[in-house]
Amino acid sequence: MQLTPILWRSAFATLITIILALSASSQTVDRDHDPADARAQAQAECKPRLLAAGRTKYRPLTFAREMRGEGAAMADAMANWQRDANAKYGSQWMLWDRAEERSVVCGASRSGTLRCMLEARPCGGGPDRLPEEESEQVGKSCDGYSRARILGAQQWMNGCNACGRQIKVDGLCGRQTERCLRAFQSSRFGREQGLQLSAAPDKKTILALREFCEH
Repeated sequence: MQLTPILWRSAFATLITIILALSASSQTVDRDHDPADARAQAQAECKPRLLAAGRTKYRPLTFAREMRGEGAAMADAMANWQRDANAKYGSQWMLWDRAEERSVVCGASRSGTLRCMLEARPCGGGPDRLPEEESEQVGKSCDGYSRARILGAQQWMNGCNACGRQIKVDGLCGRQTERCLRAFQSSRFGREQGLQLSAAPDKKTILALREFCEH
């Protein structure tokens, strides 16, 4: 008869232990799904800030775009920042789109050029290679390329007025972007560079855009 209270106390202690364990597990799950905690953890995984610059020729027609960071100077600076991040930390850290604490300052220099200065903390989650090193495939459509590649093409085209109009810089392959790419590829300069009429930001087209902007 004396064993009954002992058994009850043992069972009660076991029940309390199970409840406490479940409570701790629930709190852990809640923390794992807390957006604020997730963002803090992501920022903790970012690298120290990197600084990069890009420049282009002064063009009255595209000056306003360049000042907004939607032109060739921004494209050049972004490419330099990504290359520096890749060289220092590896390809997983190189995408400007994934960087934290980003700052951009664009302005005219005394030499008559336009410059953009970028600074940001590289964060993980990027691809295994630079945007310009993406695999090239015959017949690959515009939306088959990465957002970074499309974004760069839009900025180059805007900064150099490569298709005679301003386009939205959003990293997406809409009709306007494809039409602009096709216009540049079919232009006299594009034909001289041997560009295919693909309406896609392939490597040859990007290199031709950079050369066009330097003229």
